[in-house]
Amino acid sequence: MAVVKLVEKPIAGTEAVYQASEEFFGHVPNLVKALGSNKNMCNSITNFMIQSLGEGRISWAFKELIVLKTLKAMNSHYSYGAHEKIAGELGVSDEKLGDLQNSLWEQSPHFTEAEKLVFHLIRQIAIDANDVQASLWERLKEHWDYGQLIEINAVITTFLMIGRVGDALGVTDSVLFTKPLSNN
Repeated sequence: MAVVKLVEKPIAGTEAVYQASEEFFGHVPNLVKALGSNKNMCNSITNFMIQSLGEGRISWAFKELIVLKTLKAMNSHYSYGAHEKIAGELGVSDEKLGDLQNSLWEQSPHFTEAEKLVFHLIRQIAIDANDVQASLWERLKEHWDYGQLIEINAVITTFLMIGRVGDALGVTDSVLFTKPLSNN
């Protein structure tokens, strides 16, 4: 149960972000409503969350794997099931989703070396972002360009924050998208 009031209707200064949420997700997620009583936080966090999801320099399907691994790495429960559902709807196989749940991903034939390196990065950033080894960055740069690495890092760090905010505030979103994903 949320420890803050969920703001159903936008307050002054949050109208645009509530509308953007409605357009992007098909509804206003509970996390946005939980942030709704603080216009600056609501606007910045929601806009960055929307920017982090969807197609970009990396596919949305892989972003969902990044989100899931990030939430798992920090033991966050916020919207895990919703992101699993989204990943499945975007074509991520049940085998990948199952292997991602634990350490099977390290030996899994379902993931590429490039994907596994991102999962190593997630694990390290979740522990200590100041201690990502240069050797890991070099190996990542063999598979990903700078723009992709920036996007990967942004998704990881956004969902480190989103997971913590959602968990700390007791917010749940069992469904994030109420409209077809292909429209995003």
